[in-house]
Amino acid sequence: MKRILPLLLLAVACTSKPAVFNITDYGAQPGTVCTEAIQQALDQCALAGGGQVIIPEGTFLSATLYLRDNVDLHLADGALLQGVEDPDAYLPYIPEHDLTRYDSGNGTANSNCVNDRQWMKAFLIGAGVKNASISGSGTIDGVHVFDVRGEENMRGPHTIIVAEAQNFHMSGVHITRAANYAFLGYALENPVFEDLFITEGWDGIHIRGCDNGVIRRCKFQTGDDSIAGGYWNNMLIEQCDINSSCNGIRMIMPSDGLEIRDCELHGPGVYPHRTSGEARRSNMLFGVELEPGAWGKAEGTAREIYLHHLKMWNLSSPVGCSVREGSVAEDLTLEEITATELTGAAIPVVSWNDEGFRQITIRNCTISR
Repeated sequence: MKRILPLLLLAVACTSKPAVFNITDYGAQPGTVCTEAIQQALDQCALAGGGQVIIPEGTFLSATLYLRDNVDLHLADGALLQGVEDPDAYLPYIPEHDLTRYDSGNGTANSNCVNDRQWMKAFLIGAGVKNASISGSGTIDGVHVFDVRGEENMRGPHTIIVAEAQNFHMSGVHITRAANYAFLGYALENPVFEDLFITEGWDGIHIRGCDNGVIRRCKFQTGDDSIAGGYWNNMLIEQCDINSSCNGIRMIMPSDGLEIRDCELHGPGVYPHRTSGEARRSNMLFGVELEPGAWGKAEGTAREIYLHHLKMWNLSSPVGCSVREGSVAEDLTLEEITATELTGAAIPVVSWNDEGFRQITIRNCTISR
């Protein structure tokens, strides 16, 4: 009996359910600003060792919220987590370590620098979190918050920033009307994005610095690049439906190991280009744009870029590439790509400058106007 009892206790511990916290138990009421109540639920869940925080059916307004370790923020069916329209209600992510490697556009209207508190504002922030997640079938609405102090004198906070984080997972939810990027990531390890629907706003998923990332079965209808970023080490993008009024996928910094497979990339944009308006809706640019260093000097080598089993239509050209000062590009492989109804050059790869990939392999691709 003395030996059996510890085993029984262990079995009970292993079958215990994770803690569940409903934001209404902390005073959140539909149709009101619930920042403190939602944050309290997140914090209490973390103190309990992790679990799930439920946003139930209804519209709940909030300013900046902080994700926590081992906590899943779950939006139930019919739940709407909506930002407030005051840009001053949002707080910035403040990096714990030096992330200036990922800065771009210094000195221009499109300066994206981690020490710029205005640029780093966000609705939801995952600061150095481990095993945090967002799930469910509800909606996160960034309400296109306008801020004259932001990028291009109009952009407000990003909807989600997760940075210096491990094992972040996001699935199921709809993100709409991002006031800048729907998701901005820095220095992520093992992030997974699955079954998301991202509409309007500027970039959809934009990640600067990532090891072993996965973006799968996501649907994009964005007002700027659907997926963007760089310094990716082993990034897989698969089974996505990508519609944009700019580029489908845009790599702006060197990456080592990028595979894009089994995706559909197509125009015209369901929504107009967020910056340029209706003039850009009708012309999705490139399905995949590979331009390390395009937004500023980016040291490093792009290698093992593999694009295969892709369908593209109603866009300018399938793949564009340019390699800028400080960047080197070694090998690019295109295989089983079909691109039709092109408005630009009917060739697999368009180069923007004299520098490009040292080796390009093309197999079984069909390109036509």
